[in-house]
Amino acid sequence: MFRKAKPTIAPLPKPPTEAQMLEDLQLFHETRAAATPQPPISEQNLPTLTEESSIDDWWKVYDASVQQHEQYFDHKTNAQELKQTLQEMRSDLQAVCDKIMAEIEQDLSRLSATMSE
Repeated sequence: MFRKAKPTIAPLPKPPTEAQMLEDLQLFHETRAAATPQPPISEQNLPTLTEESSIDDWWKVYDASVQQHEQYFDHKTNAQELKQTLQEMRSDLQAVCDKIMAEIEQDLSRLSATMSE
């Protein structure tokens, strides 16, 4: 009554094996120029990106944003370290202040005891 129909959809391709992926990675190479020292990019010499911008302009903007991110992260880390140092100094100063106040109170009590005699 019913006939078995042939599959109309092609089977999905098998995923690559690990060896095939490693082989592909060996063939991969970066086409961008090697790390050549470039002058720091500032807001003034940063190109304006449009749809017609060249790949180099896009890379300049990308490098500038990465550089700004690294600078921000460095500033943030430095600020956190300075904040911790400031808190430690504040607690040290408070301890010294408490010690001096205790000595003053002790001197005042001795002075009042001497004056009352």
